[in-house]
Amino acid sequence: MARLCKPEFKELSSFSNVGGAPVLRTLWDRFDLSLLLSQSGIFKVRGVATWVLAFLYVVGLINRCPSVNALATFFNKDGLLQRMLGIQKVTQSTLSRFLTGFSQWDTFNEKRTSRLQEDPDTALADGDVLALDDTHAPHPYAKGIPFLYWLYDSSNKVYTWAMNIVALHAVRSNGVEYPWSYAIWTKPENDTDKKQSKLDLAWRMLLAVRKQVTCRLWVVMDRWYFSKPFLLQCESENFDWVTKAKRNMQLFRRMIEPGTGRERFVPIRPRDLIREVYPLLMAQGNVDVASVACENIYVKMPKTSVNRRGEPCTKMKYTPVAAVVGKRIKPEDNKATTQPTELVDSNEPVETEEPAAEYKGAYLLISNRHDAPSEVMGAWLKRWRIEVLFRTAKQELGMLNCHSPNQNHIHAHMTLLFTAETLVRYLVWEQRKTADEEDCTHGQVIRNLLCVRCHARQAARTNEPDLIVIDLDAAARHCASLIDKFWPKRLELTWFDPENNQLLRATA
Repeated sequence: MARLCKPEFKELSSFSNVGGAPVLRTLWDRFDLSLLLSQSGIFKVRGVATWVLAFLYVVGLINRCPSVNALATFFNKDGLLQRMLGIQKVTQSTLSRFLTGFSQWDTFNEKRTSRLQEDPDTALADGDVLALDDTHAPHPYAKGIPFLYWLYDSSNKVYTWAMNIVALHAVRSNGVEYPWSYAIWTKPENDTDKKQSKLDLAWRMLLAVRKQVTCRLWVVMDRWYFSKPFLLQCESENFDWVTKAKRNMQLFRRMIEPGTGRERFVPIRPRDLIREVYPLLMAQGNVDVASVACENIYVKMPKTSVNRRGEPCTKMKYTPVAAVVGKRIKPEDNKATTQPTELVDSNEPVETEEPAAEYKGAYLLISNRHDAPSEVMGAWLKRWRIEVLFRTAKQELGMLNCHSPNQNHIHAHMTLLFTAETLVRYLVWEQRKTADEEDCTHGQVIRNLLCVRCHARQAARTNEPDLIVIDLDAAARHCASLIDKFWPKRLELTWFDPENNQLLRATA
């Protein structure tokens, strides 16, 4: 009887599972991320350039490597990445030292957003949106991780050990979106200051935005962030805010008495205001989101003044606001044939844990732009994009895979994750713009473009070029245009692209 032998497999060192890495490298060079790492003070580790390790970590996040050890094993078997980065082997120790040995990740993130403002495709302009929200990163079995607290998870209705991460997400009017910055909430000593500490954290993040951008921006947030002092701070820095009204919010309607002509402010509940305009909402047809603006609505806002004694004091004064009632119209509810209004968008607002002012699915939005109520609904509907950011970061980029007790490692993981998200979001925008496909998703770009199998064949003769054969199935054929547009002329990753006109700064 013949003895069974182990099968002999062909050497697969020339194969790779990240055939779209050269496309990612083109965007990496476009935004000068290698140069920004050096300017931030993040230098070599054990003879390996930090921009090489940073690019490798970004590729590992996109390829969903669950740990540093898995990333090192993945790289040592990937022929394409070895040729791109110019090294043959990376150890787990090298990656760990890179992630835990530097603390300048906040500086790198600021330089990343500053560099994005120099690109015409990603630079923010008047009317663009900054979505503000926070999310939990649960770690129920790793209580030794810093920034970990016993927090209530509103989605699962349970308490868990988690980090509370506050984030800003930029959404442009042309469709480009990218994560701006993040901050990890730390629990104050006094439990009564929990909400105020998070509001202060959000305010510091908005002040950092104002140092780089001077245009007038929208700040959209859920009703948890509705704090009158915080909203006045936003207005002082030329930010327009919009949020959903709470059920117990105090609203007033300005009225003129017919006989005396006196000005009166009559209290009105948000639910009653929604009920008044609800028939007008249902009369709108052929729209996804119906909306109606209510006029002469005021709220009491604190204003600093001086009393009769000359002492500073704070008084509550009536301030006009934009009150817009909106509702998502289902197809079976569209029975009217009236013309659609200008306040139309295909997204759906998000629901949060706090009680909201609602009536039969309709809700009330409050904003300081009482002079432009038609823009309120369009800005609010873009708030949903930060919820999509949290979902893709957790499910597709491994936001919850960092279990290190080192604070530098956590900040490095979050900063490089935001960098990877920026590159992927730009590719999604380019695909939708090029192929005119609105249904192109974040996951499709990763699966059909970046994480595809390829084979790198070295030329047998000196006068023949090296070849990289990428295997694309029928579902990934629509991504071929991105390969034609962003495929680099050379494969190696360098400190900066000499063909780019971006000048080296003085700190390089």
